Parts: sequence; C-alpha cells; structure tokens
Amino acid sequence: MMKLSHESKRRLGVGIGAFVLIIGLVFGTSWTLIHFDGPWDFDDVVSGLSGMGDAFDEDDSLNSGNYSARPQQLSKETFDADAFTSLDLDVTSGTVEVKCVSDGPVRVIESGRVAKGVAAYDAATQNLAEIKGSTLKIRQFDCDDERAHDRKVTIELPRELADNMMGITANVGLGDLTVADIACHDFDLTLDSGDVAFAGTVTDTLNAEVGLGDATFELYQAPAKSMDVSVDSGDVEITVPNSTGFKASLTVGSGDFESDFLPLGYDGETILNLEFDNGDKSATYRFKVGSGDMSFDPE
Repeated sequence: MMKLSHESKRRLGVGIGAFVLIIGLVFGTSWTLIHFDGPWDFDDVVSGLSGMGDAFDEDDSLNSGNYSARPQQLSKETFDADAFTSLDLDVTSGTVEVKCVSDGPVRVIESGRVAKGVAAYDAATQNLAEIKGSTLKIRQFDCDDERAHDRKVTIELPRELADNMMGITANVGLGDLTVADIACHDFDLTLDSGDVAFAGTVTDTLNAEVGLGDATFELYQAPAKSMDVSVDSGDVEITVPNSTGFKASLTVGSGDFESDFLPLGYDGETILNLEFDNGDKSATYRFKVGSGDMSFDPE
C-alpha cells in the first residue's frame, strides 16, 4: 500500500475540512431561509431577485404584494332571460362588459384582484344587480377600494335576449363600458371621461352626450328614427351602413367633424348649422361638436 507523506496528509485534511465547511454553510443557509419567521421568506427572496428589473415600478411595488396577482371571481348572479327587456348601467369606475352568449340564463359576474386576507365574497359589490320592473339595473361603485382592485362586471345575455333588447341606458363616469354584438331599439348614453365602445344594432333612436371621454359606435344597422350625438372635448367615432337614409344637421365649434357623407364643399371650419342627407332621408340626425372631434362615416 502506498504511504502518504506528511505534506500530502496535511493537504488532504485541509481539503476535506473545506468541503465539509462548504456543505455546512449551504445547508445552514437553506435551513435559515426556509424556517426564518421574519418579514421575508425564501419565496420572497427568489421573487425579489427575479423582479429586480421592475424595482422602479412604483405601482407594482405598492400593489403586487397586497392584492392577488390575477383577478378572481367575486360574485355571480343569474336571471331568467324573460325577466327583463332593458338594461340600466351606472359605471362610476372600473369596467363593465355586455356581451352575447349562445344560450343559458343571464349571468352577471364580478371579478377583481382581491386584497390579501380578504375572502372573495367579502370583496364583492353589494346590490350590484337587481331587476326593477322590466329593467336590469347594474350599479358599479367603489371599484378600487381597499378590498379589491381592477373590478370588472361581465353581463352575459343569451342570443334570444341580446337580439331584441328594448333599451340600454348607460351613465359612465371614469369607467369603461363595452357592448358587443347586441341589438336594441333605443340606446341612451351619458359619458363623462371614460371610454365606451358599442358594436351592434340600434333600430330606433340613439342619444349620446359625451364630455371628455371617448366613444365608438359601430352600428350594423343605424337608427331608423333619430340620432342625436354631441361631444364637448372628447372624441366620437360613428360608422353606419352606406345605405342608411337620413337628414342631418351639424353644428361645430372649435373642434372637428369629418364625414364621407358631407357635401364636397364642406371645409371643416366652424359652422353654426349645416344640413346634409343620404338615401331616402327617413331618419333625423343631429350632430354637435364643441372643441372635440367627431367622425361619421359609412362602413
């Protein structure tokens, strides 16, 4: 058997000692991170290191640790499709979406990012939806309180109802409203500074009063009776079928109105009253622009 010199033995001993020391440090550090009952844990360290690139995102640093990373369902209510024929939407803030589904009952679903330590059902908006007479009323208030952030209300209408709504009334403050693939006889909108997008059919009347917000109307069928749209300093875009018949009056302040239906001589400058028409002139339309922008074009 080969005999080790005194120097070789010394070096071997030092090597083994160093190896044992390193193993001890690794296991000791892991145990401390896992079991340390302090303001941070191992997961915090890992997530903190992975998120170093977002260290200067103030909103993330203030909210990510206090609210769920993803939206959760806060509440769900169901109604019979024949229980109402109209919608009344009050959107103070947050988001409301009205959409068509193939079948089933009407569903009103609220979701949001829930504060840690708060149960989802405790964060739900109280008295969010109720039926009064023939109208389903939605009241979206206190959308970013301490219980939940980024609240959204989704209203699912089965096809049989979505194709023949009597009326939709919407009062929108700072929130966002989306109405997609819905047909109604009358649509009435009052918009402050939020955003509204409507895609569908309005068969009879459309009334919209827009302040600072933005509104888009993609009308598969334009109102056959009347349309009255005004904008203060916001932005409004309207598209209708090329065959739409109407007689329209226009008033423009310091803003801008654009339309392919306008006569060739229109120069876009401030006017007190301009009349133009299309098709059989059967409907009466009125447009009023303050300092904002409005467009009215065929599809």
